[in-house]
Amino acid sequence: MTKRILGIELSPKITGVHLWAYFYAVLVASAYAGSLAALQPGVLQIMGIPFDQQGNLTGNLAAMQEILFIVLLGYVGAVSDKVGRKSVYVFGLFTTSIGFGLYPHATSVAELVAYRVIVAVGSAAMLGMMVTVIADYSTNRTRGKANGVQGFIATLGAFIPPLLAGLPAKFVADGYGEAAAQQLTFGIAAALGISATLVALFGLAPKSTQIAAHARESITRILIDGAKAARDTGVALSYGAAFISRGDLAVTGAFLGLWLVQHGMKTQGMTPSEAMFALVMPAILAVVSGALIGSILMGILADRISRAAAIPVASGLAAAVYMSIFFVTDPTADWVKGLLFLMGIAEISAFVSSQALVGQQAEPRHRGAIMGFFGVAGAVGILIATKGGGILFDTYGPSTPFVVFGALNLVVCIWGLLVFRSVRVPQWPDPVPESP
Repeated sequence: MTKRILGIELSPKITGVHLWAYFYAVLVASAYAGSLAALQPGVLQIMGIPFDQQGNLTGNLAAMQEILFIVLLGYVGAVSDKVGRKSVYVFGLFTTSIGFGLYPHATSVAELVAYRVIVAVGSAAMLGMMVTVIADYSTNRTRGKANGVQGFIATLGAFIPPLLAGLPAKFVADGYGEAAAQQLTFGIAAALGISATLVALFGLAPKSTQIAAHARESITRILIDGAKAARDTGVALSYGAAFISRGDLAVTGAFLGLWLVQHGMKTQGMTPSEAMFALVMPAILAVVSGALIGSILMGILADRISRAAAIPVASGLAAAVYMSIFFVTDPTADWVKGLLFLMGIAEISAFVSSQALVGQQAEPRHRGAIMGFFGVAGAVGILIATKGGGILFDTYGPSTPFVVFGALNLVVCIWGLLVFRSVRVPQWPDPVPESP
């Protein structure tokens, strides 16, 4: 009898323990994804980095991480096809936690870069497995719901970085110095990763029989076969959707808060901290609320209609919402919060639908490599959104990055409408874990 948990039909021999262990790893991995952006400014202060150099250093560190993602994601996916998902996931979580533990102890920019490389390598493995394991654990009948629940939990993880960001002030109030407060905060973040490492080590399923049967394949062969998968119309469409969905998230994360802080300081005489509290936090809450709802709705929809048809639905909604930002002259207006709520629904819908489609189309024995290339497409989208979006923001105005990515969403929507009927649903066997 097939087991269901939270509406997700589990693959053969996958248990509730495996699934809940995975969801805890997702919660921590998604928390890590946003934590450096929240915590790094404090580290730069205790290092004594001049104010006029902090922005450039922050941008360069973020760009370096995305470039490493582009280089590594395909490789770590191929490695997981050879040695199993658990080993790679555990490595990623443990390495990321070590990087976080070391980060606030940097005494030079070179040392900070070295620690960021450790975080990036671990994150590539961790985030690559986050999108791959759910494809292994769920049958195709409920793949949309599975990715919807994963998106919901990942969104919950986004609440952790603000909580961590509030700890240094508390520690300072308790009598610790600034450096010690930062080190304690990062230590707590590292401990969170160690807990997830242990949960993944003892809770995730062993490698599947399909992976075990192809363990002698070379990494190069797996990578080549994974790259060839893009010949499939559905896989290619999912890569395009990954590019745009990750770019959407990056634009919102990088420029919404910046726009609101600048607006509050220029028009309302606020300090940066006042603008963060009064303007940015409500806006983020609106986006995250929409994402929590949108993840479940798109998960259900992707199981009701074809996964390929869900792509133009999600990208069409994102196109409408993001291009509507063109008409925003006052980002603090009440009606804008409704638009931001819809933005949360749109961006998570694109995220969930793209993962559901690539999980459906990817052959299980090379799923890791295919998901790796899927991650590469997303990393390219993030890199272009952050670097190119910054230029657009400064040169043409704060709404421009949103509008440009709205137009790119429209391109993916049209592409999806043209090809979704031609996407054939493969009948892959569900992965079966080896007996422990």
